[in-house]
Amino acid sequence: MKRLIALLLLHQGIALAFPWYASGEGIWGADLMSPEERSAYVRALQTSASREDCEAVVAAQRQRVVERARSRGVNLPPSPASPCALMERMGRFRGDAPACPAGR
Repeated sequence: MKRLIALLLLHQGIALAFPWYASGEGIWGADLMSPEERSAYVRALQTSASREDCEAVVAAQRQRVVERARSRGVNLPPSPASPCALMERMGRFRGDAPACPAGR
């Protein structure tokens, strides 16, 4: 369902970066993150100025989650594709696309 929504938004030309992220849904490893960490991650994605900045945010989050899972003995599912590619296709890094509203 979430993919369908993302595709519909892409098709309509709406450049929102994963609206459900604001609630913490859809973030890989979200169960191992506090609500504050999820919000900070979303804000960092939203304020990324470039695809490279976005990828660095994702890599850092994934490393933290992997380390936390390892220390707790948790098996993680394979990590999905980075959200940065879709954000870029949706126009997020052109400078004229609005950020996803945090906390809504």
